[in-house]
Amino acid sequence: MSVSISPSNPEDAKFDEIVGALEDLLMDDNFLAMQNSFMEKNCDAFSDDDENKLVYMDIFKSYTATLESYMEKRLRQDLPWFSMASFLQMLRNRQDPIDGDVFDMLASLGDFNAFKELIVSFKKEQDGSAVDLSGLIAVNVRK
Repeated sequence: MSVSISPSNPEDAKFDEIVGALEDLLMDDNFLAMQNSFMEKNCDAFSDDDENKLVYMDIFKSYTATLESYMEKRLRQDLPWFSMASFLQMLRNRQDPIDGDVFDMLASLGDFNAFKELIVSFKKEQDGSAVDLSGLIAVNVRK
């Protein structure tokens, strides 16, 4: 027996549909390739120190604009009635706490420090200088 819980009002139903579309978008190969391409193109400008060069903010703004534009375009393709202004208003009107990967991603779009950490981590992976923790994992199989 399957139990389905439907949203209590039409705005909740639209909100849930948008969140579902965002979840799909964030896992989409095209989105991940676009994000990866941006990181590859810009990671060499960053270094892992406390100094924040002026160019970092320009790259961050470009990253934010690129991702926001892509997400809005895709949401309008998937949900022709979608409006970013309406969605932002829905977010502001929510009484319950909003959590989850989608909201973490949306919050990180406005967080320079999260972006810098992401791009520096990407650069380390590309350089092969990321910390390899695979040797610390042990699997014990019992028969």
